[in-house]
Order: sequence, then C-alpha cells, then structure tokens
Amino acid sequence: MLLLKRVLLDGHQVDILVDKNRFAQIADEIKPDNLMQVMDCDGKAILPSFANMHTHASMMFLRGIGEDKDLFSWLQTEIWPREAKLNEDYVYHLSRFAVLEMIKSGTTLFNDMYFYENATIRAVDEMGIRAMIPHLFMDFFDDAKTSEHIVIAEQFLNTPVPCDRIIKGLACHAIYTTSQRAFQSAHDLAKKYNTYLHVHISETQQEVTDCIAKYAVRPIELLDKWGVLDRNTLLAHAVHLNDDERYIVHNAGASLIHCPASNMKLNSGAFNLQCCLDSRLPIALGTDGVSSNNSLSMLSEMKIAALLAKESAKSECAGAVCDVFDAATRTGFAVAGLNGGQIQVGCLADFILVDLNNVFLMPGYNIKSDIIYSADTSCIRDVFCNGVPVMRNGIVKDEDSIRENFRKVCTQLF
Repeated sequence: MLLLKRVLLDGHQVDILVDKNRFAQIADEIKPDNLMQVMDCDGKAILPSFANMHTHASMMFLRGIGEDKDLFSWLQTEIWPREAKLNEDYVYHLSRFAVLEMIKSGTTLFNDMYFYENATIRAVDEMGIRAMIPHLFMDFFDDAKTSEHIVIAEQFLNTPVPCDRIIKGLACHAIYTTSQRAFQSAHDLAKKYNTYLHVHISETQQEVTDCIAKYAVRPIELLDKWGVLDRNTLLAHAVHLNDDERYIVHNAGASLIHCPASNMKLNSGAFNLQCCLDSRLPIALGTDGVSSNNSLSMLSEMKIAALLAKESAKSECAGAVCDVFDAATRTGFAVAGLNGGQIQVGCLADFILVDLNNVFLMPGYNIKSDIIYSADTSCIRDVFCNGVPVMRNGIVKDEDSIRENFRKVCTQLF
C-alpha cells in the first residue's frame, strides 16, 4: 500500500491511500501503519494521468520528415516508403522511446495503430504503462491479403497478453486503404472477442469527396451501411461530419477521437468539438503520430483542442476547461472500458504529481486551466500507472539506454 501525504486534490490538501492498483481511501488525514509506504507530497498536486487515444507510437523515427505536405502526398512519398524498412526489432526500440516520451508528459494509456504489434506489446509490458494494441488491417483491396489478415488477427487475439495493462484489439486503417471485406471481418472478430475496432475516418475533405464518388455515400454512412459501427468502434479524426453523421455515430454508440494538432498541421480541417459535445458524443483526445504532430504530449494537445474549439464554434465559451480535461483523461479511460482517469475511490491508480512551485503553475488559482494552457513537461514530477511509479522526480528507469538505442535505430533506418 502507498500513502500519499499532504497532496493537493481539487484545491484541498488530503491524504490518499493506494491499495494494489486502485485508490482505496481519500481523507483529510490517514494514519500510516507498518504496511504502508509513505510519500510526502507537500507542494504537489495530484491529477489523473492522460489517455492518448490515437497514435502511431513507432513512427518516432519520422519526426520532422515530410514537412509541409498534404495528407495523401505525405503518406505516399514520405511515410509509406520509409515504413517499408521497419522490422520487429526496430519497432520494439521505437516503441520504448515513444513510451518514454509519453511517460515524461504524463500519459499512462495509449491507443496505438501500427505494424509489428507484438514488438509494441513487449515494449509496453516492460515500461509499465497501459496500451490498446490492435492488429492492423490494411489490405489495399487485395483479397489474398485480406484472408491473410483474418488468420493473423485471430491468432493475435487468441494469444494471451503478458499483463492486464494491455488490451488487444483490431484496427482498419481507412476506407481508402482497406476493403469492405476487411472492415466487416475485423468487426466480426471484434464482436467475437469483445474488443474494439479502431479506424481513421473522415480525416480530409478529399476523403469525403472520393467516398461519395465511389460509394455514393459519405464515410460514416458507408461504415454504417457496412454494419461496422457500434459501441466498440473508435473513430479517429472524424473532422468532416455533418449532422446526419453525428446522429449515426450517436445512435451506434461509437466514440470519436479528436487529434487537433495533426489535423491542423496537415490542413485536414477543423473538428468542431463543441458541436460534437452538444450532440452528446463521447470524445477523447489523441496526438496522432509524431510524423504529423510532432509530439506525443497531451499537454500541448489539450491546449490546441481548447483553442481550436473556440475558433471553430466562434465562441469563447466553447472548449471549456472541464470538457477538454475530461476528454484527455476520464473519457479516454472510459472509451477503453477502464474505470480510470479520475482521482476517486475505486478508480485505477493512474495519476501524476505536479510541482506547484513550478513557474508555469503559479499562482495556481485553477490547476486544470494551468495544465491545459500554461504547463509543460517540467511541471510533472512523478507518474504512476496501476499504483506503481513509472517516473520518480522526473526520471524514468533505463531512459539513457532507451535514448541510445533509439539513436542507433534512426541511424540504421536512414
């Protein structure tokens, strides 16, 4: 058991007891006993850690590559040719470096979509945080590849996870790279194994235009027609939705994952956060990969999300602090099917401790506002996942060797 003494929670100094992997007690004072490890948190505030609900962790080697290009030319000329050089060992080291960056910026849960998923699982298991890791369907409309994906996906889902911090799932890259058969097969497998289906959808206006030309319906309408939308469908980007599509998403119980930095950088369009909130749609936040962001920090993602919400809605009241913070914490955990993202008794003990003497958090009138609008990673001193520290006093275990191996992989790939 871990006892956090004199930590600031919602403006009040309290003691918090963590038993195993959950918050067990929150009180003005808790008397320690011999079974408790005591941590003095005077001068620190506790907040839930972040959930990065859409990323491509192993794209770390592509940071700064292919700048200032539109999505499709960026993918075809800069990204896909370089990704063809990857192997399982490279992805393992790239994943470890990605997790290092996420821990440093307060993230303990991420939803991935990439290749060599078993290498990423190994990295996450070792680094101590949570991840949703899918087998990725991306068949380029080749029926033989689709059949191969189906076999591999079922084998993947049937293989036990190494720890309870890892959730296996399925992903279909996009409607312009993945066939109807692949989408429907992935959805059927997701239902069979009671897991999720993660999809890029309606990211650009070009995608919408091409979809209408090819299928005579919009992208969300197409997924609905194919029967692959339900409460376990996670829709990344979803920038270009009309009212009918928002109704379809709501009716299906699917969730949206908003990636404002990537959308703005690739000029994909402006997601209207407030409109989707008003439509009562579950909305989580994601960074996308570093090749289109160029960061995995949820701190910067929250700020951009809040500012873009105001501009998109033409209202200073849009993108309220509480809504944006929830999207980065509680909603992300809920979308993953986890009782976390909140500092409450019974919730998973995933949390960060921030330094209240850090200049970016002073004078400290509204800690959530400060985290969204002014904080940087220097504010985060300790990160815990599942009740276990993964960063103490700004240091992550083995971070020097993780950096060195990352440099070696980048040199070999280029």
